[in-house]
Amino acid sequence: MSETAAALERLIEIRGRNLPLVQREVARWQAIDDHLDELQNAVTELKAYAYLESEAAHELAVPRLAELRLRIAQIIETYRVLGARFARGTINIGVSGAARMGKSTLLQAISGLGDDQIPAGDGIPVTAVRSRIFHSTVRRAELRMHTPDSFLSEVIAPHHAEAAIPQVPRTIEEFRAWRYPPADEESDSEIRSVLVRLRECQTSLPSYEDLLTGGTRDVEFSELRQYVAYPTSEEQERHGGRVARPYLAVREARIDCPFPHEDVANLAVIDLPGLGDLSPDAEGRHVDGLRNEVDAVLLVKRAAETSSFWGKADVKAMKLLDTVRGFIRSEGEFAFIVVNRNDLRPKLDEDLRGDILRNVNGGRDGRHVTVFETDVRDRVRVRAEVLGPLLRRLATGLPKMDAEGLAWAGEQARAVSSGISAALRDLSGLLKTVRDPNGVPEEVLEAKADHLRSALARRLSRLVGELTAGLYDDAPDESFITAVETAYEDVLKWAADGFGLGTDEWRHRALDVLITERNAAAFAGPELNRIRLEISKRFGALDDFFSAKLSDMWDRVAAIFREHCGALLGDGDGKESLAHLTKAFSESAQPCPTLARSVDALLDVRLEYRTLLYPRVRADLGGLNLQVRHPQAGEQIQQIAVELTEEGAEDLYRIISGLAEQAAYRTRKSLLGERVTPSVVIQAVVEQFEDALIRSGASVQEFRRFVRSYRNELWPDEFRGIDEANARYARVTRAIAAIDKELQGAA
Repeated sequence: MSETAAALERLIEIRGRNLPLVQREVARWQAIDDHLDELQNAVTELKAYAYLESEAAHELAVPRLAELRLRIAQIIETYRVLGARFARGTINIGVSGAARMGKSTLLQAISGLGDDQIPAGDGIPVTAVRSRIFHSTVRRAELRMHTPDSFLSEVIAPHHAEAAIPQVPRTIEEFRAWRYPPADEESDSEIRSVLVRLRECQTSLPSYEDLLTGGTRDVEFSELRQYVAYPTSEEQERHGGRVARPYLAVREARIDCPFPHEDVANLAVIDLPGLGDLSPDAEGRHVDGLRNEVDAVLLVKRAAETSSFWGKADVKAMKLLDTVRGFIRSEGEFAFIVVNRNDLRPKLDEDLRGDILRNVNGGRDGRHVTVFETDVRDRVRVRAEVLGPLLRRLATGLPKMDAEGLAWAGEQARAVSSGISAALRDLSGLLKTVRDPNGVPEEVLEAKADHLRSALARRLSRLVGELTAGLYDDAPDESFITAVETAYEDVLKWAADGFGLGTDEWRHRALDVLITERNAAAFAGPELNRIRLEISKRFGALDDFFSAKLSDMWDRVAAIFREHCGALLGDGDGKESLAHLTKAFSESAQPCPTLARSVDALLDVRLEYRTLLYPRVRADLGGLNLQVRHPQAGEQIQQIAVELTEEGAEDLYRIISGLAEQAAYRTRKSLLGERVTPSVVIQAVVEQFEDALIRSGASVQEFRRFVRSYRNELWPDEFRGIDEANARYARVTRAIAAIDKELQGAA
């Protein structure tokens, strides 16, 4: 491993050590938010209690609750952003710059890609879509596509705003029929330009309308350019106003390819649409693309007759990068300037260098921003003059920036903690002025039922969100991969042992049939059938993996119910606990059949290799037949013929072993390609369960029936022999104590 590769790995390992702290803070602040929700419900319940005698009771509320919860949400998001930063397996470098500066050429030098993947040009801006480029041993291009709604809101709406058109089309059909004013009648040149682009989007709609599918799409490298770049001048002249614009359907591209410098394999580069781009909202998207996603930014600048100075657009670009820098206080660690040398006009380089020295760095080299100089066309120079110095700088700068992010988040968290503590003190003072109420009105139980339903909805929705996020996680499901690999190794081991008979015994039996029947087919045909069925059976061991996935799903759902209905779930595992819950729903004094059916449906889910995956891999076992179809002629042919001797039996074993190993390998490959399928099913099942339980027509009524039937079991401290008023006060004070406890656990 080279020194550079080792340095990158060290950086990633060092920042990964921060991840547990961030995850704890996210969990802690989520718990505080949940406790605040519980406190608000407890206070509302206490306030609503009949015949409160104190006038102060009408003012009873958690002070500044909405503001505090908003600030908590911001803190959680900050820590989540930091968590994503620390969990990345790459150091991400954003590359930006105005058109014709050499941004795309620099990206080509780093990634080894060409114009078909990272378009470069000397004329108008060419980069239309943000691309994320990762080192990989395989070459793959994946596009994240717009939906019709996201296309209208993220592409068309900014154009309308720029053109001073207040209304925005709500559907693709409305956009297709929209009557835009003639551009040549507009005196404002900027609005005129936007109107021209709107008409281009509209007239080219047939070329990308079918691509507005959402989700992802894989494309060949040779086809990538049309999805990430604007049409060339030649294409526009050739096709006129009807030029295809499939890039309009693309939100983002991910490109995996082997980098020419393998020692930067842990480096990822983000190709961002150029500053001063053609799109009205390009700079806003530029900032969004950089925020929280990159560890450093290279701003490419090239000296030319009209750009050998640090101009207004460059100042604006650096201000944008300052905005992106956010909580990072070290101004010189995040943004770097790359001067793309003009070897034909060295005087222009000298002018640009001097202007940057004076206007950016205040007359002292590197005072605010480090400047790298290179010829972006030369990979060797880019490595020596940009990548090497940049990585050396990040070796110290990146941990410093990460520490600044943690410090900033901690400051915000402490400020909110102080605000929450003050609010709790104010609430405690109000509680002392409220006299104990009495009575147990029906609306109390209805309020508790509604709160129980809302609490379950919130937790189940969070679980659905976690399962959904897992579907788009780049990290593979290691447990599924392990299960497939274990089954595959078991097949190979079985095959190597004479297909379960021992190699000598297998050859002996084969030779007996060869001599007796005077042909190989009499033995090979039935044996291939046996082997094919046995391989399928052994891959069926994946059912253990599926059983574990189902058990995990039931455990996670049961854990949510246990928080609120623990006494009704028993002490068994997730499946047993949910069965107890179904019984409670069905046998309650006021039956809840809809709720019972929703839990029953969750327990009735089956995940099996035979039904879920076997139909997808059946073709991979097709080679284990005596007769197969000739790939060119299309005729059935017998694929095995051997001499009727001991040597023939040996050849037969070798041939069938090879066919079995090939079939097992193809099956393994297909199964690994389907590794997301079990997770997709689990996510869909839990989402359907949450929908049926919470939003069925009878949900509200049946939750109230459930609470009336089991109030003593659900809330024994409040309803089993304890004064109702004390229970309400106790609920408020418990919530306050829980929040105080979490606040004491600050990082």
